[in-house]
Amino acid sequence: MAEDRRERTTLPLGVPFGIFAIMAIVVFLFSRILLNVPKQVAVAVALMTALNILVTCGIIAMRKVGGATTFLLLLVIAVPIVIGGAAAAKIITIKAPKVVEKPAPPVALSAKNIAFIPPNFTLPPGNATIDFRNEDTASHSVHIFDGDSATAPSLFAGEIVPAGGSKTYTVTGLKAGSTYFFHCDVHPTQMTGKVTVAAAGTSASGGGKVATGPIFLGAANIAFSKQQIDIAANTPTKINFKNGDSAAHNFDIISGPAPYTKPAEQPAVAAPGQSVTYDIPGLPAGTYEFLCDIHPNSMKGTLTVH
Repeated sequence: MAEDRRERTTLPLGVPFGIFAIMAIVVFLFSRILLNVPKQVAVAVALMTALNILVTCGIIAMRKVGGATTFLLLLVIAVPIVIGGAAAAKIITIKAPKVVEKPAPPVALSAKNIAFIPPNFTLPPGNATIDFRNEDTASHSVHIFDGDSATAPSLFAGEIVPAGGSKTYTVTGLKAGSTYFFHCDVHPTQMTGKVTVAAAGTSASGGGKVATGPIFLGAANIAFSKQQIDIAANTPTKINFKNGDSAAHNFDIISGPAPYTKPAEQPAVAAPGQSVTYDIPGLPAGTYEFLCDIHPNSMKGTLTVH
């Protein structure tokens, strides 16, 4: 009597749970295939498998096949499950999705007082973007040569930008570890510089260690104590500036990748012997130029945001 009761309760409960478990395993294993093949292939595999199941089950339901044939038909349905199980267990190596690398941030370059700011900068290998701003009263351009002088073959000749204008240049064919000479086609002897291409697999910033706290910057003999500053992207940073010179100085970020614009108000000036703290808001990754507004030609440097 008790055994009969167990059969009446266990079977009705066990069959639904067993079918549900089998369905869950089938769905999971088959999903491994669909997630590891290209989108177009996944659609075709799903449709063909669904058609296969419908046709096979239809033939079995019509009871026009024997036991051995039924087993073979069920085996055909089970093939995708076996393949999916092998993929899930990493027995079969399936093509991994392509990793898309983030493009390098644009490098900011400006022209002022018939000079490039900065005259030397670093670009990533391959293709690079230069955000060029002409803050001068004359037209300027950027012309990069495949060598250490203007006698080398031309690598990139940028469009001439009128006074007050800007242009985004895209440079291609940059070889890792190489150095290139560049000048302004309008002022080829006065406006020159050097482009260094970062080694493959390294940062194009060419900077040093990224600062994690306040940055201490000094001034002496009409020069900044640092010409290269590295900070983290989208992180507010403080510049603790100490003027140890006999003349007044300040710290001003004058250019950077779009949409950065120079502040309308000139940053505070530190008198000789005084200190000023400058608050830098969180900036997007890229290369920015800073200088002293009072001595723009002799006191300037590069701020790299990583």
